[in-house]
Amino acid sequence: MPLAAAALEVIQHLSVTIGGRGSCTPQERAAAEYTAERMQHLGLRDVRLEPFQTTPHTYTPFLAAFGAGILGFALTALVPHPAATLTGAALALAGGLGMLAELDLRPNWLRALLPTAPSQNAVGILPSAAQPLARRAVICAHVDTHRTPIFYSSLAWYRWFSRLVSAAVGSLFLSALLCLLSGLLGAAWLLWPAGVLAALQLTAAGLCAQALFTPFSPGASDNASGVGVALSLAEHLSRQPLEHTELWWAFTGCEEVGARGFQAFLETHAQSFGTETLYLILDEVGQGRVEYLQRDGLVKKYPTHPRALALAQSAAAALPDIEAAPQVGLAYTDALAATQRGAMALSLNTYQPPMHDADLHWHQMSDQMDHIDPAALERCTQFALRVLHTWDQATPLPPNKGDPP
Repeated sequence: MPLAAAALEVIQHLSVTIGGRGSCTPQERAAAEYTAERMQHLGLRDVRLEPFQTTPHTYTPFLAAFGAGILGFALTALVPHPAATLTGAALALAGGLGMLAELDLRPNWLRALLPTAPSQNAVGILPSAAQPLARRAVICAHVDTHRTPIFYSSLAWYRWFSRLVSAAVGSLFLSALLCLLSGLLGAAWLLWPAGVLAALQLTAAGLCAQALFTPFSPGASDNASGVGVALSLAEHLSRQPLEHTELWWAFTGCEEVGARGFQAFLETHAQSFGTETLYLILDEVGQGRVEYLQRDGLVKKYPTHPRALALAQSAAAALPDIEAAPQVGLAYTDALAATQRGAMALSLNTYQPPMHDADLHWHQMSDQMDHIDPAALERCTQFALRVLHTWDQATPLPPNKGDPP
């Protein structure tokens, strides 16, 4: 029987029975409860939901940042007073700094001001076959799905929006400088280019606002496929546990709003886990060839921990028929939250380059079951299992108590 035989049932339930699973929605909670029930059925221990609070929308921090820049320009242009000039420049600067931190998944003032809502991670544990425990691995897949804004509807839209956001973030800093100089030098003409920058920010803000009124993707590949593979691994390993590795499963919420669920998981557990913990992230594995990320991040690309990367390279060499390849991440995955802490995190996905707009399903309503390739699920499951077995045997084991020195 294929290792990923159960994955299609999981994908069907998440993407069809539950459907779109927006962060902090009842559907996201239903998906978490479903994964918890599956883990209990497989005999995992200490299965539970771990609650956390977070900002529930991807684009509200963007709106707050661009809104600060637009307000700063308006204040500078309409109120001819040094205090207004300084305040306007400070608002634009704060918007730029907040956006840079938000895009890097860092705490920032944008998050602090926005309302929060409850979410949860579903967690379960499978002990190692032998004692004492030598190491640990966490298998992670997020259950939530993204909205379906217009800028994900075609390759041209996506490329244009990516450049627009980059330009709009840069414009916040330039706008702060122009507003400040216009006041200090009495050069009112500097407000004209600042106005052009404010229009750029307004355009980006308008598209972000449009996104908030779109439905949530069914998310068959992103990321019901990752959940399906993770549960397939749980089914296999519950029958054949690793010898020296305690396995944790973390089905996270709110990945789509900045990996908030996995950040909450790390805040709760990372210190007690220590350094001998591998975080294996499964994200969008429903179609195409297996890839492992050697760099991850939305703006700043963080290199994967050398030990985690070596595990992937070893698995790729051991499974040449799978033809797994290294890749630089397009956006971010949950792995980024662990990589930023210096932890060993490895992100696996599958990728098939889109030839036409009709091939685009990421963050779209077309991300449905009929685009899932069972062979891709199987390849990813086999590759992930090889990584885990390599990790189980790779590093020297500590001596058992009573062994001679």
